[in-house]
Amino acid sequence: MYEHLPAFDNLTALTAILETLDEGVLVVAPDNRVTCSNGHLRRILGIDGNALDGADADRLIQMTIAGDSGRAEILAFLGGGSQSADVLCRPRSSDGEYEQVRCSCRVVKEGPLLGVRIMRFSPEPAALPGDFVSGGIEEHLQEDGYRFLVENINEGIGLIDREGTAVFANRRIADIVGYSVDELIGMPVGALVDEEGAACLGAYLQNLDRNSHEIFEIDLIHRDGSRIHTLMATTPIVGTDGACRGFLAGVQDITRLKQVEMQLRESEEKYRSLVEHSAETTLIHQDGRIVYINPAGMKMLGASRPEEVIGVPLLDIVHPDFRETIRSFITRDLQGEETPLAELLVVRLDGTTAPVEGRGTRMFYSGRPAVQVVMRDVTDRKQAQEQLQASNRRLTLLNRIAGTSASARSPGELMETALNQMLDLLGYDGGAVYHTGAGERMTAPRYERNMPDGCLERAESLMGEFCARALAVGQPFYVERDPDPNSPASRLLRELGFAALAYIPLVVESDSFGTLLIGSRGRGSFSPEERGLLEAVAREIGAGILRGLLHQRLEAANQEANLYLDILTHDIKNADNVTNIYADLLIEELDGEPARHALKLKKGIKKSIEITANVATIRKIRENQAVLAPVGLHEVILSEIRHFPDLCIHYNGIPMEVFADDLLPEIFTNLIGNAAKHGKPGVEVMVTVEEMDEETVLVTIADTGPGISDEMKDALFFRFEQERGRRGSQGLGLSICRMLTARYGGRVWVDDRVEGHPEEGAAFRFTLRKAGCGDVFSA
Repeated sequence: MYEHLPAFDNLTALTAILETLDEGVLVVAPDNRVTCSNGHLRRILGIDGNALDGADADRLIQMTIAGDSGRAEILAFLGGGSQSADVLCRPRSSDGEYEQVRCSCRVVKEGPLLGVRIMRFSPEPAALPGDFVSGGIEEHLQEDGYRFLVENINEGIGLIDREGTAVFANRRIADIVGYSVDELIGMPVGALVDEEGAACLGAYLQNLDRNSHEIFEIDLIHRDGSRIHTLMATTPIVGTDGACRGFLAGVQDITRLKQVEMQLRESEEKYRSLVEHSAETTLIHQDGRIVYINPAGMKMLGASRPEEVIGVPLLDIVHPDFRETIRSFITRDLQGEETPLAELLVVRLDGTTAPVEGRGTRMFYSGRPAVQVVMRDVTDRKQAQEQLQASNRRLTLLNRIAGTSASARSPGELMETALNQMLDLLGYDGGAVYHTGAGERMTAPRYERNMPDGCLERAESLMGEFCARALAVGQPFYVERDPDPNSPASRLLRELGFAALAYIPLVVESDSFGTLLIGSRGRGSFSPEERGLLEAVAREIGAGILRGLLHQRLEAANQEANLYLDILTHDIKNADNVTNIYADLLIEELDGEPARHALKLKKGIKKSIEITANVATIRKIRENQAVLAPVGLHEVILSEIRHFPDLCIHYNGIPMEVFADDLLPEIFTNLIGNAAKHGKPGVEVMVTVEEMDEETVLVTIADTGPGISDEMKDALFFRFEQERGRRGSQGLGLSICRMLTARYGGRVWVDDRVEGHPEEGAAFRFTLRKAGCGDVFSA
């Protein structure tokens, strides 16, 4: 069923109105059923009576509209694919002939006919008649075809009568001048121009009878007072009686074009100014010779006047090693191809060279093809790159030394590796590491590479006590090239075959642990940067040696602490067990208040036993490296359930194997015990096991106890954090659960047993990695 949506209470009244129209009208309801139609449409389609009422609109269009005309667009409109359509189509009349008409389709977007589709079929309008003014200028623009064209063209359209008053304006011209269309209608055009423009338009109006078409530029005055530069094309409008009724004005906003034109006029001067004042070289070559060069280019080539360079063959300023490459680039540049940024050496007028970076681009010079080249001198950049590379090598060395210092298993391994890395990365010719114990002299190298025998002894004999004293107090000592060939330094370097030597002490805890010796045959001195690097490396080696010594001490202290902990936990456990036995005897022998005190005593002993067991478990977790193997989860759960005979436990799970070790039962002991300890009398516990995915098992231990508040759920598994003393003995049990699940590659968390109702109990969940699974098991 469909619902008619008439605009009036009486559908007959609406139909009577439609019958007065001389164009076909079809009204279609939102369900695509024809609501009503007028007689003109029925005559167009050759259909009698009210046969169209209630008909399916899609089927009607398919039967009556030729397939090669606008049928597809109309069907798309009826199907909701568009909100409007304006197409030429050919309906089939009663005699079977097709006559072309225009179909205009719209959807009603408000009011009582919301969603109704209105379709108008009217003859295709002929060309705009020459005497359209005689019936009123606006009258003919009411036709949909003209209206659509005029309102959507990207050009302002206005009609001006003989008195210079606007009688029509489209939306575009209104946008140009900042007024609404209604405000423009009836406005004198003189109000939109300045005095010069008003005189121009006045002269044109006086000469309208000449029927001249004119195009001219004119400034229109925007509503906000700004000027809009426009291009106006005018056409006189002549009636059938030969009298001129006004003119049609087409207006284009060319403000942006005028700005571009002005910018283009300025661009040449700007370009020349930029090139002349640029710090980069710009030259133009044509037919293989330089025809232009800027001041920066003259400076780079060492010329004082352009004439020294103009006319010189381009390849004469290119180093021979790069000429073949530049020759190929010139060919590609002239063909308009993009060539890469190239580095090369240019030859100055004095014959010296300079590294440059540049690229050529095709252009026209004096009307003929040429190539413009932009280059920059990269001498400073090359030097900076070399310095950066040297800094990177030094940084790499420090990183490697630091890594070696952290990973070396012994001081000896650290010193040997560090020496090799220094020589390889910094390019020194030889080196050695001397190591000594307390009170011993450093005579024999511990590690050496490309060093002659007796380096340190010769230094001490030739340099005297100065060398020994410097090393003894931890100060570096450098032996560098001396102008005096007979000085001790020169004699030492000659004997050892080096140009410079560096003796850097290795200091550990304020004592000299040894000496790092580095030799260079090519460089006669060490720069401040090199000295700083060598001393930093020596400090890092000393720090690495100290870390190794501290680690050894820490291991010894840890073993001693573990021994004390074992003794304490063992003795406390024995003492607690004895005390627990006597507490049980007291409970049996006492009555009343003393018996209650004895029960509290037993509860405290039990707490002490629990804490001692937790401490022992944590130590075992920390001390032993996890070696995981398949463990039967079902057997572990059943064994743990038997430890709580007085607790109502429901178990439902899948028997399977998981990766764990012998500490897995501790998770169930703590979680089930936690429920028993903090649950109210009659608390029940539910244990379930289910597959989370192909690799993971999800275990849930839920209880009907008091539950856990949302603000405590995240902090519950961290040591000593508990809910106002209500849960977690000393915070150790749940912390152990977190450590063990992480040890097994899983995680643990807590939810509400009933989602959104924490007061109805908690559900502790944790995951384990599967090692295999079997059939479903329930108990």
